[in-house]
Amino acid sequence: MRTRGLGILLGVLLFLGASQSAAGQSGAAVLVLQARGPLTPAMAEYLDRGLRLAETREAEAVVLQLDTPGGSIDLMSRMVQSIRASRVPVIVYVAPRGAMAGSAGTVIALAGHAAAMAPETAIGAASPVGGQGEDLDPTLEAKTKEILKAQVRALAERRGAQAVTLAEAAIDSARAASASEALDAHLVDAIASDVPDLLRQLEGTSVEVDGQARVLHTAWAFPQAISQTLTEQLLQILTNPNIVLLLMTVGVQAILIEISSPGGWAAGFIGVICLALGGYGLGILDVNWF
Repeated sequence: MRTRGLGILLGVLLFLGASQSAAGQSGAAVLVLQARGPLTPAMAEYLDRGLRLAETREAEAVVLQLDTPGGSIDLMSRMVQSIRASRVPVIVYVAPRGAMAGSAGTVIALAGHAAAMAPETAIGAASPVGGQGEDLDPTLEAKTKEILKAQVRALAERRGAQAVTLAEAAIDSARAASASEALDAHLVDAIASDVPDLLRQLEGTSVEVDGQARVLHTAWAFPQAISQTLTEQLLQILTNPNIVLLLMTVGVQAILIEISSPGGWAAGFIGVICLALGGYGLGILDVNWF
């Protein structure tokens, strides 16, 4: 009877220990940020805020769900620096299906401590162009391509020669790759259908964060979505180049209507507001995009 009692007690203790271990694992949080559309200052601020929250909450990792056609080199560099300086692992996830990490988004994906793509997504086509999509001056284009190629080499070399070759081709010849092509070249670590699938696949993956090796324990973690604040959403709209162009166009047309038909005030008022908002966004946007 004494032996049986000791056996039962040992079993109970083992069960409680396992339960506590599982609870500890499941208690880890992974913050999920959404970056959609062209890169904007508001998006960079949102990323910085998310990374600060992750550090404060001692999150296991941050997932940056990315769907962008690109943006300015300055904003891309700022976001890359934020990711590389993060003390919490950042997983860049190109999603959902049909999304892309185009142009500057390619470099942001490479900056992640881990990277993944959803099925039916694309990455690459990162040759630099002007703010309106026009070709750059040959000398400026050559200089810009060389510095960007050096940057992607530095970010991709930990992934091997194939990844470096594909990353350089994205800059040099606007090469783009599907999710499966990127995985075959080791440009990304996984193809995942959604965030839970991503976290399961990256369980046990070793990454280097702030110069130190770290193993991801994400299988039991629970994702927490971090939404943009109202201010961030408003600034995201006002610094979108397409919205800026629309505001400037509407503003000019409204002013012309007011001039041609004086006596009213609505068209003039609308024109001034649109031009003011468009001018604000235009003043923030950078010249060189890719």
